Amino acid sequence: MAYLQLVQCKSVYNEDGSHQLTPNNIHDFDIAGDERPVANPAKFFRDHGRDFYVCCADFEKEYLVLVRPKEGIQIKKVTFVWEALRRHAKELLVIPFAELAAVTAEVADDVSHITTVFLHHTARCGSTLLIRALEASGMVHGVSEPDIHISFLQYLRSHPDLQEHDLKMLTDIVGYSNTLFNFALFQQDNTRTVVCYKTRGEGIHVADLLQKGVPEAMAIILYRDAVATLNSTLKVMVRSYWQYWLLTGLRLDTLLPTKIMPGYVMSAIARDHRLTTVPVPHGLVWLVSCLWLRRMQRAHTLTQSETSSFFDVVLRYEELCQYREEMVLRVLEDIGLECEDKDAREKIKEVFLKNSQDGNMMASRWGTSGSWVGDWEKGVISTIITHANMDVNRPDFVIEGTITEI
Repeated sequence: MAYLQLVQCKSVYNEDGSHQLTPNNIHDFDIAGDERPVANPAKFFRDHGRDFYVCCADFEKEYLVLVRPKEGIQIKKVTFVWEALRRHAKELLVIPFAELAAVTAEVADDVSHITTVFLHHTARCGSTLLIRALEASGMVHGVSEPDIHISFLQYLRSHPDLQEHDLKMLTDIVGYSNTLFNFALFQQDNTRTVVCYKTRGEGIHVADLLQKGVPEAMAIILYRDAVATLNSTLKVMVRSYWQYWLLTGLRLDTLLPTKIMPGYVMSAIARDHRLTTVPVPHGLVWLVSCLWLRRMQRAHTLTQSETSSFFDVVLRYEELCQYREEMVLRVLEDIGLECEDKDAREKIKEVFLKNSQDGNMMASRWGTSGSWVGDWEKGVISTIITHANMDVNRPDFVIEGTITEI
């Protein structure tokens, strides 16, 4: 049976650190009250759905977990939804999978006109900037990295040989969760007809699953070249260049990948023989470059369909920064929206004047001047690309269909 329960975030998650990157699950919370059964979850969600956001799924116990955050938390203004729903959770609504179809049916017509857009990316490439700019248009609900997509990814990676009925179940859950999230947003602002969900970096690996679960959805891919991605990532991972220099010089960084990255990320690399056998130190440069390569290869593969184009928009960080609001207006146009409001255009322009992740542990602390990536790092990147022998064969690989000018 569905139930409500008051909770509070476990104290460990109130401190910054790599443990924050672990995916959301129901065990992130301390219990602050008894379970309260919800006899009619469909009616309850109809009446109170605006207050609850889809957080994660538990496939062992077969339930979907929704979170009501504390008063004053505006979910579209936070840097990462997964972090905010964990840190600021006040109450859980837990719905068994068996009841999701009825709950979804109750509200589906209300949001049938809403267009869902999935913003996939390769990380450290301006995705938070873009989602904030789309939100600033006043026409799009911009949602930055809800963790429900990672719940789906974890299930797929732990069940590589899914039976047909299990895959159908998973696809149904994708659709149900999307409708419930859309409903919560629509109840708060019914003037916006598009919801754009920016996935986490690894979300590109479930892009096709999300498309099956939400067939009418549109998709964007945003990426950046390997060298710039590495430079940006290192400045988040390490406090200073001298610390980075010591870590790599003494090969101490080879101890860090499994300490920094969650298991669901490292397990995928560990199973890829092309990457585990690369003859370079398996430290930070190797880790970041492997993640970039796998994500780029996945995005490239999705563009190779002979029947249809998977992505509705393909763009790079470089052009996003070059054309700024003009590129955002182009993206809006490509997803079916025309922004004619001058005030909205000014608000989009303002987004580019500040750090989109300011105040978050993932924000670059060392500015954009000065690169930490030298000849040695570039050599490691080239060795990885050559050894892996994928279709993505250059650090500056260009995905087919990329918008290179306005």
